[in-house]
Amino acid sequence: MKFIQAISHCRLYILHFTLCVFFALSAQAEALRLPRFFADGMVLQRGQKIPVWGWGEPGTTVKVSLCGKTAKTTVQPDGTWKVYLPKLKATFQPQELTVAMSEGQGGATQTFRNILIGDVYLCSGQSNMELPIRRCMDKVADLVRDYSNPNIRYLKLPHQYNYVRPNDDCRTLGWQDITPQNCAEVSGICYFMARHLQEAKSVPIGIINSAVGGTRVESWMPQATLAQFPAYANEFSKRKYQQVDWPDSVNRAEMRAGREWERRMTQSDTILLRWNSPGYDFSSWQPTEIFSDWGRAGNGSYWFRHLVNLPAACAGQEATLRLGAMKDADSVFVNGTFVGNTTYEYPPRIYKVPAGLLREGDNEVVVHLMSQSGRANFTRGKLYQLEVGTEVYPISSSWQMAQGCAMPPRPASTYFVDCPTGLYNAMIAPFRDFPFSAILWYQGESNQGDASHYADYLCAMVESWRTQFHRELPVVIMQLPGYMARHDKPIQRSGWCDIREQQRQASLRLSKAALGATLDTGEWNDIHPQDKQIAGERAALQMRRLVYGEKKLVTEGPRALSARRQADGSVLVTFSDGQQHTVTTSTTTWSITPDGTTLRYCYDDYPQPEIFSANGIPTPQFEIKIEGK
Repeated sequence: MKFIQAISHCRLYILHFTLCVFFALSAQAEALRLPRFFADGMVLQRGQKIPVWGWGEPGTTVKVSLCGKTAKTTVQPDGTWKVYLPKLKATFQPQELTVAMSEGQGGATQTFRNILIGDVYLCSGQSNMELPIRRCMDKVADLVRDYSNPNIRYLKLPHQYNYVRPNDDCRTLGWQDITPQNCAEVSGICYFMARHLQEAKSVPIGIINSAVGGTRVESWMPQATLAQFPAYANEFSKRKYQQVDWPDSVNRAEMRAGREWERRMTQSDTILLRWNSPGYDFSSWQPTEIFSDWGRAGNGSYWFRHLVNLPAACAGQEATLRLGAMKDADSVFVNGTFVGNTTYEYPPRIYKVPAGLLREGDNEVVVHLMSQSGRANFTRGKLYQLEVGTEVYPISSSWQMAQGCAMPPRPASTYFVDCPTGLYNAMIAPFRDFPFSAILWYQGESNQGDASHYADYLCAMVESWRTQFHRELPVVIMQLPGYMARHDKPIQRSGWCDIREQQRQASLRLSKAALGATLDTGEWNDIHPQDKQIAGERAALQMRRLVYGEKKLVTEGPRALSARRQADGSVLVTFSDGQQHTVTTSTTTWSITPDGTTLRYCYDDYPQPEIFSANGIPTPQFEIKIEGK
């Protein structure tokens, strides 16, 4: 009995000792803390002094070591510390960054391993900057399937915001190198820009992707910068910029309203709980062309049914079901079994059909489409097909349809990340003066509603970032690609085209700036074109010129130097490569503004470029004043 008691006491002692060690280590870690983007696998910028900073116990000494270089400092009374390591050369040899408190002052140490020294790029903007490789696989699968590169490191920041003040730190998803297994969530344009640069310059490349879909440029600007513009002079007296918990209070109310809308729709849907019952009669569902204007019936619950006839060889096989894209949310069933869902309109519907589900003969596909706002639709021109092995079985546009219930539009909800200054505070400011090689900016889609001041905002944003980073960082601005309708005659006004021109103007007004050409990489029916390979490589070419000084590279299409009216009324356009074009009548590619003063090139939502460089880069959409009478 005494032996058993002794064993029990021993176990309790070991447990107590273990807990003491755990809490002691936790306390040490808390006593010495760095921003979360300092982590294993990171890339630090070569050729510039490297700031390392964090928090600790006031009065203690902190020593930072990297590549044989060291720096020391004392933690300030407010608990902050910062040192600068000297400039370092690029290295592919993994290094350790060690940060330690002096012995006798807590002794806490943090070591970050597998660090490379190379060139780091800040990539920001909205959804086309975020768009991951998995959304581009129809275009790039063969390029990424077998590609690995440990000398490219990628860091994505999850969505976060703060309207009240700049954050000291930010959440991250961790640094990763590039492999076929982990590249699915890597931004497509970042992936291909980094690949091109790493292979061309033979230097480690780090990408920090700080982008959020559906956001305006104002969200990425510091409050002091944005407040200088008349439209925002009084913006920051509003409650949301003063009250930290404002988003929580608004979100709770909006979530309640949204749940009530969903409850009413579910309760009212006459099909939801019946369609999958044995013997259900589909004869009341009406024949419908899914690309017709059936969505005019309004918001609510819609049901669609289609039969795909398959040969015996397909029975039991795994398959891929492609259903284009649709607005808004959907749930999809094959032979009564749920195979996938999507919650918003933009992603392609690509659903895996598990083995054992398909059968010989007719196979039933049912789509439950929930229209929340605007007009519901299926996107024309996308792939609608069932793929079984190498065989493709097209799905026609003729379906059966029934409306489960009509609903008013879903109550509006606040897109909290798209409020002025919120993303700057949470996703740019925390980097302080962290050194970068350059900025890649892909944004503008969300500003097309009022494009008139976009260049002013964008230039102010870039300059404010340069001030923060204490360096005139080069910037490449991606011009919006072709999207939406291609018109059969000149158009007078388009927000999409106006943003393109504003982006071009910003690239001319800013020093060390360039435009990334994408006019020919768009898709008329998709705001998120998949061809991020060409976009990324063109961004890389501009980076090579701006960052590395490769002046002889052809990085853009010929620039229009002048437009002069001729005696016969035509307009002669002269380009930087010496070629000339004579414009005699307005077309969708060349048009003259109604007042006769300005020539426009490719002023169409989905234009057909005619002017290219020798290596196939299109001249961007532009406007130029016409000289002469």
